[in-house]
Amino acid sequence: YGVEPLSFYVKNLALNFNVVAFLGVAGLPLLMMKMLTQRVLHGQTGVESDRLKILVLIPMYIWLGIVLPRPHKEERFLFPIYPMLCFGAAIAVEEMICGLSYITSKIGSSSKKQGFSNGTRLLLGAVVLAPCAIVSISRSAALYYNYSAPLTLYGHLFTHMTASSVVKSERTIYVCTAGEWYRYPSSFFLPPNTQLGFLKSSFTGQLPQPFTAMGSKKDSLAIQTGLFNDVNKEEMDRYIDIEECSYVVELVPSVVSDNTADRPECIQYMDSSSRSWNLTASYDYLDAESTPTLHRTLYLPFGREGKVTQSGYNLYAKSDVI
Repeated sequence: YGVEPLSFYVKNLALNFNVVAFLGVAGLPLLMMKMLTQRVLHGQTGVESDRLKILVLIPMYIWLGIVLPRPHKEERFLFPIYPMLCFGAAIAVEEMICGLSYITSKIGSSSKKQGFSNGTRLLLGAVVLAPCAIVSISRSAALYYNYSAPLTLYGHLFTHMTASSVVKSERTIYVCTAGEWYRYPSSFFLPPNTQLGFLKSSFTGQLPQPFTAMGSKKDSLAIQTGLFNDVNKEEMDRYIDIEECSYVVELVPSVVSDNTADRPECIQYMDSSSRSWNLTASYDYLDAESTPTLHRTLYLPFGREGKVTQSGYNLYAKSDVI
């Protein structure tokens, strides 16, 4: 898994940086075009600051040359170039405004031979970047309102458990999930005597397991009980039985099928359990398949009614631990 086409990175950059991403990539070509024009038309070799800008930007293109051809693609692989991308976008905007100022000075009247004033340049820069800022704010709001349910739910779980007597138990308390394991944020959301438990799901790769008391030290290898492999094959020792779970986390669509096989995996496990389960908390999580692309991508306070569909990010507790 994780093998994606090149468009995966294009979409990610467009989502995270919108126009700024494309301006950032265009920064170096525009800068070199200006230096080439100065050499051809005026015999100038460029100023020292331009050469320093090139040195700052070149690592971004080297990094892209390394990660783009690799079949396995992840958004985090682009994190190292984010600062250079913003720097390149600033250069692109500056060079476009300078180029426009130069053209205006050549074709304008004698009163405009000096090109744009500093105030005009700042105004043009704001005109270019203000829409980018608005789209970025809308994107950030969309991530919060549409996809923050896992963080909110696990925060609620921590508060719920610490306020109850369950944390006083000497046995290990398991918070279980199946296909939602990859949205689990961090063990910092669980009390000390609590662990994340995996229920068998449709995912057939290798799942993680908790650190030992030795953490990431080499000594941990001597006491590590779980099996690992370097080919991402499923290890069955990761799974526990639903009867061992005290809490269950599952994403439940707005419409649940009557067909048992089509129901969420954790719902099927709880239905087969000998104990009864109660819904403790539920938070809205955007149903991407039933929501138009525009509302999945950006937060638009208008027009959401009837277009945005929410699933329930649910926390269930076994009846004897509430």
